[in-house]
Amino acid sequence: MSTILIIDDDNAVREYLATLVTRLGHRAIPAATCAEGRAQMADPAVEIIIADIFLPDSPDLHEWVDQLKQEAAGRPLILITGEPSEELAAKAKGGEIMAFLTKPFELGFIKSLLHQATGMPPGSTEPPP
Repeated sequence: MSTILIIDDDNAVREYLATLVTRLGHRAIPAATCAEGRAQMADPAVEIIIADIFLPDSPDLHEWVDQLKQEAAGRPLILITGEPSEELAAKAKGGEIMAFLTKPFELGFIKSLLHQATGMPPGSTEPPP
């Protein structure tokens, strides 16, 4: 079981992802703001971070993505947005970011990313031995 932090100001998206994470056998930690998410990222129990890149209290795009990369500190980082652009895609590229998703996203794709991030075989709810 992995602990997955979900940072998104959209209640429906946050609850959807938390439900999915829980159904896959992981622990979800929801955060609705940049400040709340940054505080939760300090918790060493958080193993994977899923973060919206546009939050009402986040700094400008470049600063927020740089903060996420730095504070993820080697943990898998999945960025999401409802407002895609080429600039965002270029900013999100790099070894620190596992994936960059545009809302709405496919359930199967999210499951696949979570299995990859946690090292679990597809279709399994148990981590590998």
